[in-house]
Amino acid sequence: MTKNRAVLFAGAAGLAALVAFPLAPMAEEIEISNYGVGTNGMPYGVAWKKGFFKEVGIDITGIRSSPGGAPTIRNLLAGNASFGEAGLTAIIAAIRGGADIKIIGGTTDTTAEIGWVVMPNSPIKTIKDLKGKKLGFTNPNSTTHSLALMLLEAAGYKPTEATTLPTGGFGPGLAALEKGELDLAPFAEPLYAKAPKGKYRLLVWSTDVLPAMVDTLAITTDRAIKARPDFLRNMLAARRKAVAYMAQNPRGAAEVIAQDYKVDVAVAEEVIKQMMKPATELKIPHWGMGKIYVETLDNLVKAQKLLGHDLGKVNWSTMIDQQFLPPELRTRI
Repeated sequence: MTKNRAVLFAGAAGLAALVAFPLAPMAEEIEISNYGVGTNGMPYGVAWKKGFFKEVGIDITGIRSSPGGAPTIRNLLAGNASFGEAGLTAIIAAIRGGADIKIIGGTTDTTAEIGWVVMPNSPIKTIKDLKGKKLGFTNPNSTTHSLALMLLEAAGYKPTEATTLPTGGFGPGLAALEKGELDLAPFAEPLYAKAPKGKYRLLVWSTDVLPAMVDTLAITTDRAIKARPDFLRNMLAARRKAVAYMAQNPRGAAEVIAQDYKVDVAVAEEVIKQMMKPATELKIPHWGMGKIYVETLDNLVKAQKLLGHDLGKVNWSTMIDQQFLPPELRTRI
């Protein structure tokens, strides 16, 4: 949720979507973190190729892939971007550091793209079998690091009752699993969907056993709120159109993004269908329509504590501006 995948989750600093920041309407490219790699970018690709941006009055001429959340926030603060998508811990750190950024909507509301696999002949059948085993995660302080600790907690074990090991990425983790150096390895879609069938055995999806935890959020700056309110409202509207289309026509959505993600259409369709399944205690899909679920924010703050990072009391009302969402998607903060 390979470096290709590690950037997607590293340090929970999260994922990002960038848009050039002209002060007047004009054709522009958007820059999406890990576009063509991570599931977070898929709705933007659908919105572009199905013409949903044009339907709401935005002229997008292409999508570039960017390396993550830190560049997003830098571009926002420099005035080079007006819309971003980043992980919550990076957002909190930036705001507490004095950045004038605001959360304007939810985007990916769960970590549904992440799961764990074992080898086909593994004696591990459920998470109750993890005691004394070796669990991989991508990098220290990453999302997969916190999820590995949460997985042990969900199984009823303390972190000391198993061994958690950094692998440097999803690809290296799977390689270590194949060599017998790990008993359990994480993956992020579409990595699992495009693996040869039967190469690994799925143990569990993160959302099957763990609480809903926010993946990314839409953000902007006070400057952009004043200068481009219609643009921000329309960006969120175009993304909603894309998410609705993906839910109603996963095959059609897969056909327009498969090439960019370098996977077969069937693989892209499988990923979209999996991400659209209602999951966790909230019964919500991976890609949201913009509503901000405060529970998912609180759960990420709790997850950070497992890594030794106490974010303290967070006042969400000072960080969130819901004016660009339709009334029915606004939530009580």
